Amino acid sequence: MKLLYIANTLTGAGGLQRVLLLKAGYLAERMGYNVTIISANDKPGKQIFYPVSPLLNCIDISPAKPDRITYFKSYAKLLNESINAVDPDVIIMCDNGLKSFLLPFILKKKRKLVYERHTPKIVKIKNASGNALKSFTDTLLYRFMDYSAAQFNKFVVVTQQGKSEWKSKNLDVIPNPLWFDTDEVSNLAAKRVIAVGRHAYEKGYDRMFTIWKQVIDKYPDWTLDIYGDDNPDYNIRQLALDSGLTNGVNFLPPTKNILEAYKNASIYLMTSRYEGFGMVLLEAMACGVPCIAFNCPVGPAEIISNNEDGFLIEDGNTDAFTKSVITLIEDKELRSQMGERAKTNSRAYNLDVIMQQWDALFKSL
Repeated sequence: MKLLYIANTLTGAGGLQRVLLLKAGYLAERMGYNVTIISANDKPGKQIFYPVSPLLNCIDISPAKPDRITYFKSYAKLLNESINAVDPDVIIMCDNGLKSFLLPFILKKKRKLVYERHTPKIVKIKNASGNALKSFTDTLLYRFMDYSAAQFNKFVVVTQQGKSEWKSKNLDVIPNPLWFDTDEVSNLAAKRVIAVGRHAYEKGYDRMFTIWKQVIDKYPDWTLDIYGDDNPDYNIRQLALDSGLTNGVNFLPPTKNILEAYKNASIYLMTSRYEGFGMVLLEAMACGVPCIAFNCPVGPAEIISNNEDGFLIEDGNTDAFTKSVITLIEDKELRSQMGERAKTNSRAYNLDVIMQQWDALFKSL
């Protein structure tokens, strides 16, 4: 069976790229699928960050962007040409952008379609203003998204909470798989806290720095390491300074050896305003690191068992979040107990188990 994935980008160092390449490689190497991935928004010359199976065929069709209308016309043309050349049995859309919802309407030939949705329906949270015009346009947008979602043969989300956002009858829930299996775990002795993610508004670094300032005022010998690419449009280094943090925070680039970073940490922090899944939580837990996260839409509540393998905090309550960080700093035994449970609970996301669900879905179409 021929599968064709469509992604916004393959070169990023985010969870979506890692999971997509992992699953596509598994399908090709271990299940015998013929798999192609099209990326539509990669920068020229930029290399793919994560390992790529030699059995995968990766095609970059990224059109020029002189303006939005020209871009979409070029995107539709190049996409149809590539699809016709591959002639897949199933097309899987993995682009979380709004253009992904246009797929059923721009195809020249009817094909079996699957949408694999990795982000919540809240697509304009950054610019939320609460005014009447925005409310009206959002209503129209969400109605179009619902209508488009119903045109796919299957619409797959990664959490049960995410499923509740959609009205289609073609919904399935298949969580992201854990991409590694390790018996090595952190000893949780280092005075080191970690966060991993791109530098963006939705990741809530402003909230993280408010929390961390209170923590290191009490425990100045602890450090926070943040892994992620710098973003000139969202300068988190300046946010840290604005929060009064002149030390106690290290800004580090993405690393292909992120497991070592987890294994040398004692606590993981997530202060996101929203998540599609929260893959980094699962990664940290698999390394025996207890996590603290805001109960934001839509992933953390389905990964963290509150007070068992970590803490799930009322969204936006930075004081409660700070108290939980301090609790884990002060109580090494509690850190160890939560870390052990985190490791155990992470096994529910075993790669083989998750990929059997995808295999069954494709064969059911």
